[in-house]
Amino acid sequence: MRYYPVLLDLAGRECVVVGGGTIAEGKVAPLVAAGARVTVIAPVLAAALAAQHRAGWFTHVARDYCRGDLVAAFLVIAATDDAEVNHLVHAEAVAAGALINVVDDPPYCGFILPSVMRRGDLTVAVSTGGHAPALAVRIRERLERELGDEYGRFLELAAQFRTALADAVPTFEERKRIWYRLVDSDVLALLRAGEVRRARMRIAEITGLSDFGLTRDDAGRTDSGATSLPPSGAPRTVGRVFLVGAGPGDPKLVTARGLEVLHCADVVVYDRLVSPGLVDEAPAHADRVFVGKSPGRACVSQEGINDLLVHEATQGRTVVRLKGGDPFVFGRGSEEMLACVKAGVHVEVVPGVSSVLGATAAAGIPVTARGIAGSFAVVTAHRAGDDDHDWRALARVDTLIILMGVERLRTIADALLAAARAPDTPVAIVENGTLPGQRVVEGTLGTMAALAAAADIRPPALIVVGDTVALRATLQPQHSDAEMADVA
Repeated sequence: MRYYPVLLDLAGRECVVVGGGTIAEGKVAPLVAAGARVTVIAPVLAAALAAQHRAGWFTHVARDYCRGDLVAAFLVIAATDDAEVNHLVHAEAVAAGALINVVDDPPYCGFILPSVMRRGDLTVAVSTGGHAPALAVRIRERLERELGDEYGRFLELAAQFRTALADAVPTFEERKRIWYRLVDSDVLALLRAGEVRRARMRIAEITGLSDFGLTRDDAGRTDSGATSLPPSGAPRTVGRVFLVGAGPGDPKLVTARGLEVLHCADVVVYDRLVSPGLVDEAPAHADRVFVGKSPGRACVSQEGINDLLVHEATQGRTVVRLKGGDPFVFGRGSEEMLACVKAGVHVEVVPGVSSVLGATAAAGIPVTARGIAGSFAVVTAHRAGDDDHDWRALARVDTLIILMGVERLRTIADALLAAARAPDTPVAIVENGTLPGQRVVEGTLGTMAALAAAADIRPPALIVVGDTVALRATLQPQHSDAEMADVA
């Protein structure tokens, strides 16, 4: 690493910019904003700089640079279009012990200027070591889209309670835990929504501070600033539960809202089909509770999961229940939501990409196609009770998708054949859809059970029955090295 990243306090420092053209324009304003005493040396100023000078932003020396101009300088920027002049400025600055940047000439830079994003007191600087400033700009622009004004507002609040928190919590490790819980909580989301009062109350709850000196809310209305907390040992404010669809497997397919609430979690409750990489997105302090179920065997009963969600929320914690696919597509999310509603716990459902659509798309199989399939149905091979599906009705659906059916392939095939579905109907079985180990076995309704057995297909896998499967040969995406060859 050639450059050591550092943020300079320039308040009251003498900073000199040599050059008055468009190159210099972008250098002066940040120096002025940082509180520096700025001098610009140039015979003529560009229009924007001239306006800033008339406003009293800086001192203008209306002539060419002369040796001796940098005697009192702490920081110097050479921004002329004359390389010889810039190098003379560099030589004097180095001799005077001043920091020097020659614009767009890295060998003559004692420091380089990163692309900077600011949100109040939040400063993010992006540098490419002077090799590709345009890339730094694009990265900064991406950060500006992702990091809103709520970050600056959070820091305004933090400045008001930081000292009080240090006094109330003298132990560094405990303060560190509180700070991480704060930044990983829903405070930023509340500020983004303009709910400053609720954000303050949440800060008070997490820090244990009943009043951190705020006197106005976001609309400027006078407020007492006090937030009363329950006495020690009293019941805490009820938390919240988020039922989040984790998507079909690939952790990148979770929704933006799902990732947002996951970053605020105090507890993450997840099942077997959730990617470990997605669970790792939860804050470091968050408890992680595995409640996965394997075919025919439950790790934790559904009633136990319901009780866990309610219990953790009533302790004032933000609970994220990560469920493979979508919570309401064979995910028993309605049962978990009902348990929360009955207990008076706030619950929000965050939809996810179901494997019904995600895994089929990843395999290159459309569920509908004009002129081929105008309907599709989704069923599970595991239903509560002893009743079975109406296979005669399902056999008439253009595209039939069957979940959790690997162990019942022979029974499913026989039922569809008995319902008059043609034995040469194309069938695909997608194992580990959207994941690096995805496999697809293609065959027909008459051969699929034998083919799956020969390929040793294992859950999680879904079965697609219908003519759209035949489109896969032309629509399938390029396979990764990890995908095994189809069994013909």
